[in-house]
Amino acid sequence: MSQLRVLIISAIIAILAFAALSSSYVIKRDIADIRKQNAKDAQALQDKFETFTEDTECEPDQIACIKGDFAKCATVATEDGKLVNKYQIQKCNTGLTCFALPLVTKPGTSLVCTTKEDRDARFDQAQKNLKR
Repeated sequence: MSQLRVLIISAIIAILAFAALSSSYVIKRDIADIRKQNAKDAQALQDKFETFTEDTECEPDQIACIKGDFAKCATVATEDGKLVNKYQIQKCNTGLTCFALPLVTKPGTSLVCTTKEDRDARFDQAQKNLKR
């Protein structure tokens, strides 16, 4: 009876170990795919921002990078008192530029003021699925 118990416990441990290794591989593949897709999405967003100005149509609280600076949409009054949604520019610190960057561990992008070198390194990391 004790040999049967040891055999059953050994089989359970082997199954759990295999399951853990398999799920680890799947998670790594999923994250690699997510990072690559995030890089594509961030580049598409950055390309879209190239056409934006302060007067580009927007919804309140939307954010964008406009001409290298961070921008947030807000409702403002025009000179004639009409309310319109317009991007409000917030300058990045000296030496920094606003970029759309890929997130690392979950789907999505973020907008940050950073250096071009940092932006390029993050894209390279995402596209090659490198750890940072």
